[in-house]
Amino acid sequence: MVRNKKNKYAMHPRNILCVPPDYTKLAIKYRDFRQVCELELTGKVSVNFRNEKTLRELSKMLLKEYFQLDVDFAPGSLVPTLALRLNYILWLEDMLLPLNLETVRGIDVGCGSSCIYSLLGAKKNGWNMLALESKEENIDYARENVRRNNLEGLIEVYAQPDKSNIFKSYFETEKLRKEFHFCLCNPPFFDSNSPNPFGGNTRNPQRRPAPNNVRTGSAEELTCEGGEVHFVQRIIEESQLNKQRVLIFTSMLGVKASVPKILDYLKERQITNVTTTEFHQGHTTRWAVAWSHQPTPLSPGTQCN
Repeated sequence: MVRNKKNKYAMHPRNILCVPPDYTKLAIKYRDFRQVCELELTGKVSVNFRNEKTLRELSKMLLKEYFQLDVDFAPGSLVPTLALRLNYILWLEDMLLPLNLETVRGIDVGCGSSCIYSLLGAKKNGWNMLALESKEENIDYARENVRRNNLEGLIEVYAQPDKSNIFKSYFETEKLRKEFHFCLCNPPFFDSNSPNPFGGNTRNPQRRPAPNNVRTGSAEELTCEGGEVHFVQRIIEESQLNKQRVLIFTSMLGVKASVPKILDYLKERQITNVTTTEFHQGHTTRWAVAWSHQPTPLSPGTQCN
């Protein structure tokens, strides 16, 4: 997170979307996006962020405009917002910068149908990405997105046969014993055991208004037993079994209250090389935690926590 006097909650300074897109010009340029836009009396184009179809075309258009990525999403799957994903990628860039790596290898835990993190990492930075996914339809779309953008040389989409494990299946079958510099994850936020998993309100409306965007994604992408806290705890447990295979473990968190729970769990596991940050984009805030079992510095220069 970057804070300054003018804007307490700002995007990462290198996020290309710090300057809002000109939707009017983009609607003229992209026909599919134009068809889901609304025309105001002033002649300007507006975007209805609460419409799922509009969000899909918006994300596809922004990926094409800014990164020349041609991406499609499985029906009913999670539609990634570009500003948030870029904030995460840029945070990783900041942590990796002091290492002066010639080649970077990362793991995308649960890449979804878009495979957006791996696509951005490969296209923007030339990173070698391992994209893990368990849902068959998402795997098919992710592999097609990689193929369509000619990134097969940098991205491997691995079909996880066992949902109960995160790294185990791949590491047991991978014979080269590759070492990875980071993993990233956008975990299922909600607890599938809750009687109303999507009904809870975790925000303080007096401090921050509700998000503009409609929620998208299948139940499998949005929920898991125990929600995001339990999922990230599983990553922490498996990280202790793979201390030499991954240098920096990270995960996003969708609820602020989850952060101290994860920090407490890391402390219980006697993991002390830890850092946190926040991602701000519009009315939406997300949190992230990173830890390492090695003496790697985890405090990037742009972090102000």
